Amino acid sequence: MRYNRISPPKSISWLVRFFWEFEGDFSSLNPYKQTISASVCPKLAFQYEGGMFLSENGNEIQLFKSGFQSQSNLYSQISAHQKIGVFGAYFHPYALSIIFNLPASNFTNKNIEISELLGNEGRILEEQVLAATNTQQRVRIISRYIEHRLRRSSLEDINLIAAVQSIVMQRGAVNIPNLSDSLFLSQRHLERKFKNLTGFNPKTFARIVRFEECISKAISQCTSLTELTYELGYYDQSHMIKDFKGFSGYSPQNLLREDLSIFFD
Repeated sequence: MRYNRISPPKSISWLVRFFWEFEGDFSSLNPYKQTISASVCPKLAFQYEGGMFLSENGNEIQLFKSGFQSQSNLYSQISAHQKIGVFGAYFHPYALSIIFNLPASNFTNKNIEISELLGNEGRILEEQVLAATNTQQRVRIISRYIEHRLRRSSLEDINLIAAVQSIVMQRGAVNIPNLSDSLFLSQRHLERKFKNLTGFNPKTFARIVRFEECISKAISQCTSLTELTYELGYYDQSHMIKDFKGFSGYSPQNLLREDLSIFFD
């Protein structure tokens, strides 16, 4: 099994956190399984070899060859029983709204095939990426495509983007009334604009950010769950466990037994 991250060009680094590739040779006797927990960050993935499956509510269906795994407050599982090769882009929370000039709420909790969203443009992009012979070519293709889309994008709400970035930097610690005051918006107006940009209202967004930060710190710093409870502003450990079960389907201990290195530092 091989996993690798690639930094994006500076021109799109404010939209793309990183590119990634994942390869493995699996079988029915040695399957790959991965929990996909709630996340504020959408992903775009291309399967250039093999086929992965998505499990939801006990049903296993074949995942699209190329498409978007959108920001979500739900959880699912993916699996593979054969040789696979996947290339993808891991976006910042506001990226899809800006790149495609669409409300992010149109994407929330959805897995969208690229041709379903982009039509013939998506089919051409898929053909180019799947025909590429190495990772560097795939990075160039997607980077050029995003740069091209940005020329058609009407970038608005710079202050709101900065507010989203601030919530992420502060690990979900946000006072909603103070945030709306700082942006000179009513709370109702803030919720509408925030949902258009990220797919979530500010409160839900902040909860998921804190949940993801908790996983990241538990992995990278080997910090105890008790320490994380108070460091990240949970009322108590039962409050943390409730978020873990709601956003991943597992208790913290059970989720952290999985290899979560693909999307967490």
